[in-house]
Amino acid sequence: MSAEESVQLVDEAGEPAGSAPRSVMRADNLPHAGTGVFVRRPDGAIYVHQRARTKDWAPGHWDAAAGGVLRAGEDPADNARRELEEELGIAGAELRGLGTHAYADGTTRLFEHLFEVVWDGEIRWPDEEVVDGRWVLPEELGPLVETGPFVPDTAAALEQLAAEGAGDYAQLRAFAGARRAGLPFTVTRHGRVRSLEEAAAARGVEPRQLLKTMVVRLSADDHRLVLVPGDREIAWPRLRSALGVNRLTMPSADEAREVTGFVRGTITPFGTRTPLPVVLDASVSGPISLGGGAHGVGITVERDDLVAALDPLVVDVAEPVSPGS
Repeated sequence: MSAEESVQLVDEAGEPAGSAPRSVMRADNLPHAGTGVFVRRPDGAIYVHQRARTKDWAPGHWDAAAGGVLRAGEDPADNARRELEEELGIAGAELRGLGTHAYADGTTRLFEHLFEVVWDGEIRWPDEEVVDGRWVLPEELGPLVETGPFVPDTAAALEQLAAEGAGDYAQLRAFAGARRAGLPFTVTRHGRVRSLEEAAAARGVEPRQLLKTMVVRLSADDHRLVLVPGDREIAWPRLRSALGVNRLTMPSADEAREVTGFVRGTITPFGTRTPLPVVLDASVSGPISLGGGAHGVGITVERDDLVAALDPLVVDVAEPVSPGS
């Protein structure tokens, strides 16, 4: 896009509000519309690329989204397809909408339409807007964003998607939480499984080493995370005694997601929306695997490292799974 090409301006709600030459939009930092397209591989990896130093904004920065500024009157999906082909040589991929995102700082004011595509074909840089690129796994993306230089609106968009739990992006929040806790961890990935035993086998651990992270409610706004081995279940009288209460309940799936930011089957003690006290069953030992914030993702840590990072209440609160349960 040339400096004098007309671009789409927007109001505070992101609605079209006239147009201006690109050079004027940049000089006056006018609010404008754009797109961001995350390119994912079937195994979940994300394509990152380095912007050319000739770009008029964030030159030389790394980015995890293709896309660009909308021309005046241009449809966001059409823009996303055009930019995807111009920047990365990708054509014909199916766009999936991820919502919108507003970003503003002293250099840009952007209302961004977010998309995702899954692609395992060739990636090229046909128009010299990109000078380098590679695939990274989601757990590798956070350190890249943190060390930079990284395009700030994309970093903020990823943070929003992780907070919202859009698609599988909540795993980014789980990894960030584990890093903030100073916790050494590894990540395992596998397809959908039909049982805890299958999940344990896919992660290379025994069922007792695969921890279930369950949310329990003490009152309307007071919750705990209870971590028990896969081959055990909560012993409710012991848990009530350990917490000093007479009544505990399990929240609905929707409430558990609201409290933690994760859907059931992916809940992890790392990166919850609200920091929650943790109860760890005393029988847990050795390397353990926990939910990783997305289906088919596991975070493996050492038990002692987990205790040092989370400072849980360690107490005997589990018993062998009842036959038929």
